[in-house]
Amino acid sequence: MKAENLSEVSYGGNLAAFDEAGDELGWQVVNPNLTALKRIDIGDVELTYFEQGKGPLVVLVHGALGDCRSWSRQVALLAQHYHVVSYSRRYHHLNRSSDLIADYSYDRHVEDLIALLRALRLGPAHLVGHSYGATVAALVAMEHPEMVNSLALGEPTLFSILSESQDKVTLRLHRIALRVVQKLSENDEHGLAVREYLNIVVGQDVFDRLALEDMLVVNQNAHTLGPMLDTYFEPTKLDHSSAQTFRTPTLLITGERSPGIYGAITRELNKCLPAAKSVILPDASHGLQMENPESFGAALLWFLATAKRTTAEELLSAKRV
Repeated sequence: MKAENLSEVSYGGNLAAFDEAGDELGWQVVNPNLTALKRIDIGDVELTYFEQGKGPLVVLVHGALGDCRSWSRQVALLAQHYHVVSYSRRYHHLNRSSDLIADYSYDRHVEDLIALLRALRLGPAHLVGHSYGATVAALVAMEHPEMVNSLALGEPTLFSILSESQDKVTLRLHRIALRVVQKLSENDEHGLAVREYLNIVVGQDVFDRLALEDMLVVNQNAHTLGPMLDTYFEPTKLDHSSAQTFRTPTLLITGERSPGIYGAITRELNKCLPAAKSVILPDASHGLQMENPESFGAALLWFLATAKRTTAEELLSAKRV
């Protein structure tokens, strides 16, 4: 399991040999100053990632329609104090054969993140995840707490945590709305599927207001949307019962304007997880780190500094005060 340094295809450079779409302009728009891309062998696949900074390990886990570039607004800030790794999950853009999707599931992505942490050989990590990626990070911490120092979860898709009757109604309506997206994806209408998905999870007509770099990323990952939705609502191992035994220091981040389903999940997690703190980002919906990067980054730095010196038991005691 070794990493391959793709120095000839760094951000802002000639990507023709690496990016089959040849989107050189797009890369320059996203961020020309990020460090060179690398690939790391985790067994049956290579994952693309970049790293920056020195210090304790922070691994960034992107959500739906994203890839390693989804955290471009946070990397430089975090890298002042931490060794930051941002990777593209299996099937997502910048990985080889990302259009051949055989098994898009939480279990698959959990296994990949565990393998990535082992391959990096940098010790336990602080995991930062958004949406689907936040669920993956939480499940890794549940299965292998020794590999995770702390968790920062931006509106995870942990639907299994919901137990209140009204929340289950909200979940049912969310599933119905996303069936339209799934049908569009099945009909290869990927552009319309992306637009409708963003309308549902972020806000009406948000696609036309995306920054150019964000529009590039979501379009290049449109092929993952249908396969993701195929297993999106499957139960996970993290439910009310298992959450009670969770001891990893956790920050729950939600947006002030986010759809109710994400607020409900965050509320339940905050009640269940003994070592949880929560932050509400002003002027943000489910896009979180893209919509309000300054507040998101500030919350991360505050929490990571706290997590370095505070045990889960101390956080639990503080929460009870």
